[in-house]
Amino acid sequence: MSNHTKSTAAAAAMSSKPWRDHARSLAVYALLILGVGIVIVPLMWAGAASFTPNHKVFEYAYPFSWRALLPVDFTLEAYDNLFDRGFGRAVGNTFFLAIATVIIGGGVNALAGFAFGRFEFRGKNALFLTIVLLTFMVPVDLTAIPRYILVNSFGWINTWQGLLIPGLANSLVIFLFRQFFAEIPQELIDAARVDGATWLRVLVSIILPISKPVLVAAALLMFISQWNSFFWPLLVAPTKEMRVVQVEISLAIGQYGTIWNELLAGSMIAAIVPILLVIPFQRYYVQAITGTGLE
Repeated sequence: MSNHTKSTAAAAAMSSKPWRDHARSLAVYALLILGVGIVIVPLMWAGAASFTPNHKVFEYAYPFSWRALLPVDFTLEAYDNLFDRGFGRAVGNTFFLAIATVIIGGGVNALAGFAFGRFEFRGKNALFLTIVLLTFMVPVDLTAIPRYILVNSFGWINTWQGLLIPGLANSLVIFLFRQFFAEIPQELIDAARVDGATWLRVLVSIILPISKPVLVAAALLMFISQWNSFFWPLLVAPTKEMRVVQVEISLAIGQYGTIWNELLAGSMIAAIVPILLVIPFQRYYVQAITGTGLE
């Protein structure tokens, strides 16, 4: 093949490369837009339906029309009924439980992660494997009966401690703390120990101040887990005064029918709180996940 032919082929290949890259970018953006549409359109319909009388919720949904994304005969009836029934109290209960879980559970899980990440003791790896890692594979509902028997034996049915204490230890959060703490340079800890700092002082004054990403990620995980909990609160605290958000929402599903606009109104409120928390702190969550090898 002559040099002229080779140069011509190379030039053609180089000129076609930008078009391939452009087509690939367009395909990626098209898939992303499609994915966003799949997520956003149902949320828009749910939001519009929550402001629609119950008997007209599905008026434009079957067959689907763009008018389904707008409220039909706009009304606040669903929200009024929700809060008249005690939804505000359920929101307050859930906020209290979620914040208490973040504060108390954060301390418990941080101590466990610090012990697994920085100390050497007999049976450490076996304990970490059985107590932390294996619990990832055990469905929460599978342990509900033994936990209920234990909580009932303490007399904690329909109490705050029955709702709170069983959910404090979180294996995923312990794993995050352990992985993050294990990467902190040993020189920092040695310097603090030489100056006479106790291990608790090392954790509080040295480790935690430089662990903002994992602290935020752990707080988000624990808050959202408690905010979305349904089966355990329904099991141990079914009384009206102790109901949480997800249990209160489920009351819209009755024996003889479903009050769809109330169900969707409660779901929208329940979804807004985690979204408002995740959006401003998502970069810390990503940093923690990528920094602990879970990506």
